[in-house]
Amino acid sequence: MDEIAGFVDRISRHFQARLGSSLTEVYKLGSLAHGGFSSIYSDIDVGLLLNCAQPPAHMATLVEGAKTMHADFGKKLSVFWGNPEFSWGRLPVIDRLDLLDYGVPLLRGCRPEFRRPTEAEIHRALEESIENSWKPRIAELQGLTRLEASQRKPYVRAILYAARLIYTWDKLVVNSNDEAVHYLHQVRPRGLDLRAIDAALACRRGQCTAEDVLHLRTDLERQLQAAAAYIAEQK
Repeated sequence: MDEIAGFVDRISRHFQARLGSSLTEVYKLGSLAHGGFSSIYSDIDVGLLLNCAQPPAHMATLVEGAKTMHADFGKKLSVFWGNPEFSWGRLPVIDRLDLLDYGVPLLRGCRPEFRRPTEAEIHRALEESIENSWKPRIAELQGLTRLEASQRKPYVRAILYAARLIYTWDKLVVNSNDEAVHYLHQVRPRGLDLRAIDAALACRRGQCTAEDVLHLRTDLERQLQAAAAYIAEQK
């Protein structure tokens, strides 16, 4: 973790040097901030709050430059950025929640201050994530009989996604995979295979392999349907 912390610090200085007064703060996000970071399965999430009138024209170049700062960590780096009004940039609703509740300031100690997304906005973002992120990969992942190295992370994520979806839908906040899975055992949605989700969480903790999770032969389509049915009942 010390090496990752050093990389994130270099990233923050990279953006500070190039954005100057346009940059309000740089934050650690995701599992780096709220816990449960996995060196294999987690992204390195960084958030930028900007205070300029227009999005910097060279942001894409700056982000790509940041990713070249470490051969391995750069591949895991996800940069979220925008202004407090979120009229431009790349800082979706769920990541705004993460930033508000868990963002760790890296430069000036500035806590984020902006309007919290509403319940309707959070629910709409989650429904869109099902359609745009989770569902499109189901057929491909369901058909796997073995995992290439590049497929382990998306497969484990697809198994765990139901837990994070349902946790945020009910509580209107984000949290670690550990907390999301714990909550899933409390509400126990009908038709959802908790054994597979527990195995995926154990995999993130280094207690088993992605291949062990695959060998459970979880019906990913059924998992999606069960999670979607649960949130439909909560409306």
